[in-house]
Amino acid sequence: MTSQEKHHILKGLAASAIDRLQLLPQPVVRVCGPLTSGGFGYEENKRIFLVSETVLKEKGYTVFNYFDGNNDEDHIAAMGLSWEEVMEYYHKPILESGLIGTAFFLPHWRESNGARWEYEFISAIPTMKIRTFPAEWLKE
Repeated sequence: MTSQEKHHILKGLAASAIDRLQLLPQPVVRVCGPLTSGGFGYEENKRIFLVSETVLKEKGYTVFNYFDGNNDEDHIAAMGLSWEEVMEYYHKPILESGLIGTAFFLPHWRESNGARWEYEFISAIPTMKIRTFPAEWLKE
């Protein structure tokens, strides 16, 4: 499969994610942080992501979940793309959709190439808020 074909698949996954976002009660938040680079390794990072999403839901937030039944993250990982391609063709359209109001950044996010990209990108969107995910929430 060519890079162009993979990019087309990413764009389709992003469009599908945006369709799912449109069905969620607004405002929607997302978790940002290390997943494939930085942090504690993929499996532990994913576990922390899932716990963080659960905590936010318990606190009354509507959370965009990458790991829902559509398995976008697993599908993307299987394509073997660079983090830059994933950010450009999957995450960027989602962030540009205007359907996410706040991004919660997990501890160790600065160790992640993708999370640093997200922070810079989101910082330029005046309608989005950036919040630090309180470490103590992970211990509750």
